[in-house]
Amino acid sequence: MGMVTARARGSLFFGCVALLLGACPQGGDGDPSGATAASTGASASASATASASDGATSTSSSGGVETGGSGGGSSGDATSGDATGGATSTGDPPTTGDTATTGEPVDPRLEALATYAPRVWLDKDEEYFPSSVEFAFASMTRFADGEGKFWIRSTDPLESPSDTLPFFGGDLESAPVYAFYADKGGGVVDLVYFFWYPYNRGKSVVDTIWGNHVGDWEHITVRLMKGPGDELTPIQAYLSAHSFGGVYEWVEIERYQDTHPVVYSAWGSHGVWSTPGDHVYMSIGETDPVFDVCITLVCTDLTDVTSAGIAWDTWERVAGFDYFAKEGLGGEVWPVWMSDQFTDPGADPIDVPGGGPIFRWGNEEDCSTLGIDISDLIGVCRLEDGPTGPISKDVWGPELK
Repeated sequence: MGMVTARARGSLFFGCVALLLGACPQGGDGDPSGATAASTGASASASATASASDGATSTSSSGGVETGGSGGGSSGDATSGDATGGATSTGDPPTTGDTATTGEPVDPRLEALATYAPRVWLDKDEEYFPSSVEFAFASMTRFADGEGKFWIRSTDPLESPSDTLPFFGGDLESAPVYAFYADKGGGVVDLVYFFWYPYNRGKSVVDTIWGNHVGDWEHITVRLMKGPGDELTPIQAYLSAHSFGGVYEWVEIERYQDTHPVVYSAWGSHGVWSTPGDHVYMSIGETDPVFDVCITLVCTDLTDVTSAGIAWDTWERVAGFDYFAKEGLGGEVWPVWMSDQFTDPGADPIDVPGGGPIFRWGNEEDCSTLGIDISDLIGVCRLEDGPTGPISKDVWGPELK
């Protein structure tokens, strides 16, 4: 597809398209910032802001190892690798807290997961926060698709592909980072950190929202190398954004207290980026190579917006697992949804999420506009299929992903 170089291209087409789409239901469609995510989003925003400013440690019972930490902080707390490489520690080394409270030694795998867990900067205008999976399960139903694979979807239907439901706002206080220790052999250990959001808000194009989906899994990976004495040294990190991502050398990554990578979650879509600002990740439409005008329904760039708004210090609530041993760490139990036996009905009643494997984590796609599927002209549906879960991601092989 052709890349857009001027916003004026295709402007002649916008009037006609707007007339076509103007009658779209306004369940958030005509609002570029998305419909209000009701009381849970407001609660999440308020509690997140308090966490960022006061340094309070979450005490929700959603699971995960709670650890001491800053609970937020200003952007000045983080350090960046300079042109010569490296970052300088700005605080005490993190601890998991278990030895202080129980006197028992901490599992070194869990300790590594807590030590290198990221600080995630949520955008200052974020409305769709992360949560625990259990928080979302309470508002979702499990069902089998035409192939017998089990999905989950919102229990309450969406009247429009861009409608929102209260639980889409998430619950930052309950949100753990789902952290997997993966010893891949040859001295390589990957720490894979998954973030769960109940909802992904799409982009506003031609008076409606495109690319929404219920359920959103994002991740980053920190790659460590074992030394002769089995000590672990970070060397690289991988940040995911949409269907792609990028590998960064450790010295290139902004860090907090030297060990925690600092990343930026895009408003609504939650794509993970290494810096704040605007990030164009896709151009839709096609331009005529001779006349340099848009020749499809619309031509525009899709842009992620990130900022240092609310600091989510994920090491304060780590749900840790050993991927290859298929076991939980620090009291966690290996999740039943971390199984690729997607046709397994699981426990009764089978329509309750949490009792069996999950293939896709959200509603089925809806590509209609006034009853007509025009996704081929846009390149994306208004409501996309829910994403696959961590077990299906291409992160468990030898490559850094």
